[in-house]
Amino acid sequence: MKSKIILILKKFLYYNFNLFYKREGQVYKELGHFDDCKEECFESSKIVIGIVKERWFLHRFYINACKELKISYKLIDLFSSDWLESIKESNLDFLVVRPSVQYAPWKDMFDNRIRLIENMNLVKIFPNTNSLWIWESKLRTTEWLKVNQIPHPKTEIFYDFNELQSFSNNCSFPKVYKSSIGSGSSGVKLIYNKNQMRKISNRVFNQGIRTYRKHKLDKEHGFVILQDYLEDVKEWRIIRIGDYYFGFEKLKSGEFHSGSQNFGYGMPPEQCLNLVKEVTDKYDFKYVDIDVFITKEGECLINEIQPYFGQKDDRELLNIDGESGRLTFDENTKAWVFEKGEFCKNNLCNLRLIEMIKGNNN
Repeated sequence: MKSKIILILKKFLYYNFNLFYKREGQVYKELGHFDDCKEECFESSKIVIGIVKERWFLHRFYINACKELKISYKLIDLFSSDWLESIKESNLDFLVVRPSVQYAPWKDMFDNRIRLIENMNLVKIFPNTNSLWIWESKLRTTEWLKVNQIPHPKTEIFYDFNELQSFSNNCSFPKVYKSSIGSGSSGVKLIYNKNQMRKISNRVFNQGIRTYRKHKLDKEHGFVILQDYLEDVKEWRIIRIGDYYFGFEKLKSGEFHSGSQNFGYGMPPEQCLNLVKEVTDKYDFKYVDIDVFITKEGECLINEIQPYFGQKDDRELLNIDGESGRLTFDENTKAWVFEKGEFCKNNLCNLRLIEMIKGNNN
């Protein structure tokens, strides 16, 4: 009860007062010392990795991983006006990127500059740039899934207000409204009738809408994303890092699975693992998590694809019969193989770097 009251108060303050830069200031107060970690050279390291600076220091996990693995690195600041020159002069083996997605102009900048770097063949980029492009955009993810004919919950996107009104007069309810950007369930609402649909539609098309975590000016407007509501679905998060897989069930809390912080463990369903392997192999998405719905009819539907996700305190992401570990797929036996151990240190960045180096050499 106390935590719910705190969350309600936090939402009220964040939504009604522009505390975005106050939050950023607190981040710099706690983690600003990572600004001093601009580069480090280890004699035993045969490569130099470029680590792109994340505005709120989420790149620190890559820095910590490099230090522990004795891998030489240089920090690249895409926010800087001399970003292009710094990459050209750095002589990097590859570049690791975790975009800043807290503010839409930041994400747009990352999307633009990463694409340009790739198009100029300056340096190889990890993770796959297509996975970075669709990340934190339910709009892009939905249309990417549709274009590539990948099974996903039926979703409609409306850019025309009149078309949306016509649709709402004839559709069945409830529908799930989803903001394009918003972690957890912060931008997700259940719409039960035409009146609720009209209220959200008017707000989106006239004044814009934002989630409480966003900058006060960071509003979405001009489009509405509506997903069919699926009852009694289970949701598994399957993570692939290189050749290794992890997974856990996202248990429902209230109306949604996302953001519940309730997890179930055990061997992930093979149909989920197989679907994720098929999609990630085909599109070279080797460093992602994929949220998969299992309907009551047993159908697997991909809901989201993300190269990064929240992972508190290096929590191990796969636990089978009380043992943490990871999975690999044996191509000879066509079976999933469990390996015991702890592999999720530094938000998986140790394993990411090991697998990225392997992928860069192939």
